[in-house]
Amino acid sequence: MNKNKRALCTMLALSMLLSLAACGRGGSGKKGGEAAADYVYRSEFTTVDSSDGSRYEPRIFTSDGVYAASYEKIGERALREGETLSYEGQLDVYGPALYFIANDGAVKKLDAYRSLPAPEDTENRTGYSSGCDLMGIALNEDGGLSTVESTYANWFDGSPRQLNADINGDRWRYERSYYLRTLAADGSEIRSVLISFELDEGQDISFPNLSRDGRGNFLAASGSTLIAVSPDGSIAYVIDCGDLVSGVIRLRDGRVCAVVWGSSGLTLHPIDADKAALGEGIVLPPNTHNLLSGGGDYDLFWRSGSFLYGMRLASGESEQILNWINCDINGDKISALNISADGTITGVLDGARRTELFRLYKIPTASLPEKKTLTLAVMYLEYDMSDLIIDFNRHNDKVRIELRDYSEYNTEKDFSAGLTKLNTEIMSGRMPDLLSLNALPFSQLAGKGLLADLYPYLDADKELGREDLFPTVLKAMEVSGGLYRICPSFTVHSLIGAASVVGDRPGWNYEQFREALASMPDGCTPLEPFTSRDEVLTALVNLDMNDFVDWTTGKCSFDSREFVDLLKFANSFLPDLKWADYDWFENDTAPVRIAQGRQMLLRSMISGVDDVLYNDFMFGGESSYIGWPTNSGVGNMLSLDDHAYAMSASCADKEAGWEFLRTLLLDDYQETVYSLPVVRRVFDERLAEAMEIDYQKDDRGNYVLNASGEKIPIPRASYSTGDGASQDFYALTQEQADKLLELIGTTERVIEENNGILAIVRQGAAAYFAGQKRPEEVARLVQSRINIYVNEHR
Repeated sequence: MNKNKRALCTMLALSMLLSLAACGRGGSGKKGGEAAADYVYRSEFTTVDSSDGSRYEPRIFTSDGVYAASYEKIGERALREGETLSYEGQLDVYGPALYFIANDGAVKKLDAYRSLPAPEDTENRTGYSSGCDLMGIALNEDGGLSTVESTYANWFDGSPRQLNADINGDRWRYERSYYLRTLAADGSEIRSVLISFELDEGQDISFPNLSRDGRGNFLAASGSTLIAVSPDGSIAYVIDCGDLVSGVIRLRDGRVCAVVWGSSGLTLHPIDADKAALGEGIVLPPNTHNLLSGGGDYDLFWRSGSFLYGMRLASGESEQILNWINCDINGDKISALNISADGTITGVLDGARRTELFRLYKIPTASLPEKKTLTLAVMYLEYDMSDLIIDFNRHNDKVRIELRDYSEYNTEKDFSAGLTKLNTEIMSGRMPDLLSLNALPFSQLAGKGLLADLYPYLDADKELGREDLFPTVLKAMEVSGGLYRICPSFTVHSLIGAASVVGDRPGWNYEQFREALASMPDGCTPLEPFTSRDEVLTALVNLDMNDFVDWTTGKCSFDSREFVDLLKFANSFLPDLKWADYDWFENDTAPVRIAQGRQMLLRSMISGVDDVLYNDFMFGGESSYIGWPTNSGVGNMLSLDDHAYAMSASCADKEAGWEFLRTLLLDDYQETVYSLPVVRRVFDERLAEAMEIDYQKDDRGNYVLNASGEKIPIPRASYSTGDGASQDFYALTQEQADKLLELIGTTERVIEENNGILAIVRQGAAAYFAGQKRPEEVARLVQSRINIYVNEHR
């Protein structure tokens, strides 16, 4: 261990964070979320020091900790004959190193370990490279280790002048050898033997978990073949499994099984080492994947999304053991997981900021301290929300958020079963305290008074206020003057045209749209040639949804002149494009069509500040965010990115509910959002950064200069028209920044989708599009049906 690492480890305060998380579901049946659990899991976390940049790959767990590998610099090689030194680090040699991470978080490097030497080039071959890999680690009974390691070499069989002519790579040569090594506890080598594989060129070999069969042979897999390697490196036996061998696991009763993937899905085949054969297959239920060896009360375990399941093979049924989020664990960051024979769960969390060991213990539910729980209902949790929930729960000693992910109720036959269950519970009065609005009818819920107005909490907040958010985005989140949802980011949807054609100010009506199209060359399409009238109809209904339906009063206005005009406009577009009938042009891309006058407008989704660069490129720097045509106002729309959250009017603790929701608006989270941040200060920082030109630097942070002694700028974006022309952009101009701010500042409509209403509109419009009914008739019919629908669902 180097001095810096030793000092850091000595100084490290190994604080252990205990979390009493109600994530166990003992005795609750297959899905587990409904009945009260008779036990919960206590989550114990220990931080591993990685402040020097070391990254550890956990390989094998023991009762005292976990062995891990790291790929790092292990030495330097000599300069080859005829080779010149051209860059720093050219002679560095990289390879595997071994570490042991103890349960208390202490990290110890196995200094006595030496990886296999990479093969040397003794013939000065072209493009030669070589190295070594650590493929698997196993713990021996005496406390030492066994490893399987490989060495490889690649080179070009020819001269450097022939290299570029080898288009198909036919003259590249590859060599790989595999070794079984026995190591002492400190990593020093006791012996190393060559594994006597007879492999075809390019054949792939893996050692799943470096598992052993019942006779101590190590198991390898290659395609549909299972290979047993004896301790002396010879091949003990080979089994043709018929289908792909995807892994090896050990059942609770000690049987080692090959996991085979075939037409029936995953099948377990016990390995009979004495007969060198597979036992009768055990077909696993569909959607069973990410298998783990058995322990405790279960023959095997498997992971899916936020959940860990245990399975008993006798019944073939799975039981949900825990929800990772409710154990204060982000399941997506688990880099290694182990379940011991007594059912204790241990693992490693590998995050951007820290690496942690975790251990889960069962404790009786009755032993939990008093702590208020707020339920958060979601249909699939967004990736970046996991850490937000976990951080809140770890640092709040009075309230915790309990996640209920209704996607667990989806089945292969019904992917919307979870959403149906959630909607049914909500409409029957079983409201969660907090909820993600993804796929839920927001306006309907707000109109029924089921959601809490968040303005009183925002106005009373000591760090946040209305003035911190974009006014138009804040208004878009309102219903009847109340704030019933919070969204951390947004996207702007627009129609873009050349300012010389559509004008330089946003907003136009249907007649102005037709006049602009008439000014274009013959045959010009308004949008992409594959834009259908159903797409246009959907976009316009979503644009004006809040004008047509008031969920608070139940009033609908689909029998209005505005809706009739909308139908007529949508009917001016073609039905779904038949690709076989489309007259393709050479280089038929949007930039080429726009430049040639064959397409007037471009549908645009502005989710990042750099998107304005692409839009200006499309129209030669003269783009205008004109928006969709509409009878009133501007037809640009905001999308809240399926990332909006709300608090129910019946929330058990609204102050605590707001404490969680407000974290979506704090800098730590706002700085990570992918789309446009809703907090103006964070947006302004992102915009200012985009207006600064970045320049090339070397490894030491010095600017790289060109032949004229000038700094070399780095393009923020490069776009091609598809016909060979391209353009680089280095920073946003003040004019482009102002244009983006004006667009956001004038966009007040929000996309509101309601699948029930859209279905009624589409069905009625189909009769008009087919020439069976006049638009006025359709409007009256749609008005009648939607009026009934709205008032039934209010």
